[in-house]
Amino acid sequence: MVIATENITGQNAATVPESIFDLRYQIASTREQREAAFHLVYDSYLRAGLGEMNEYEMRVTPYHLSDCSEIFIAMRRRKVIFTMTLIMDGKLGVPMESVYGDEVNRLRQQGLRLGEVSCLADCQRHVKEFFPIFLCTSRLMVQYARYRGLDALIAAVHPRHARFYHRFMDFQFFGLRKTYPTVRNHPAVALWLEFARIDREIPAQYKFFFGEKIPYNELRPRPVSARDREYFRPMIDPNFQCIPLGNDEDYEEQCEDAPFAYTRLHEAT
Repeated sequence: MVIATENITGQNAATVPESIFDLRYQIASTREQREAAFHLVYDSYLRAGLGEMNEYEMRVTPYHLSDCSEIFIAMRRRKVIFTMTLIMDGKLGVPMESVYGDEVNRLRQQGLRLGEVSCLADCQRHVKEFFPIFLCTSRLMVQYARYRGLDALIAAVHPRHARFYHRFMDFQFFGLRKTYPTVRNHPAVALWLEFARIDREIPAQYKFFFGEKIPYNELRPRPVSARDREYFRPMIDPNFQCIPLGNDEDYEEQCEDAPFAYTRLHEAT
């Protein structure tokens, strides 16, 4: 799927690098595409100090091999240059509940179907190229999430990236700052995006994400095959463990100037 980029970030298309117009956005459907995405996540996490080296040079988690997950990619001439994963709540739950178990369960108790956005990685593109690619891939991902009947997206992100997710996708806080073991104990905060809320409030980027429907053929699930599941199984990151840790007491003080506050979920509990 090729997506037009005019006015993606509220700018004229002339300010967007021409190099992003020849990209294809899709759900990974082959072993080669998944392998390329895993390599990209591995490299990105190593650069950021979030991952450990391994002999396969891929970051594969148990969730990647579940039918509840889809890998979204941006490709240029068959090369994967950007990826993110959507992990829908299922038998394995979602990765971030190893740290935000109570917070995720509060959402479940409201009857919400959840999907976690995870494993975002790119090829260190120029910042002017990164934003449109991120938004176009996200557009495919959020429309897929709604097509699959999800009510909300959740994500654990570094505190310094929280403003970005709020500004461009209108995510809100729902969990305090904690230490995240599967990214080498870096800090994280929990964010969520409730579709019913943005349908009512219509944030700035709403029309871009939902104004034009993506054809069904581009949204249909691409489950990993049994053969590919066995191929990737030995490559699962052995450091991917579920170890819940505590809150940072100084979180609220650090977030006093945040542009968005706790959601109605916390106001009601």
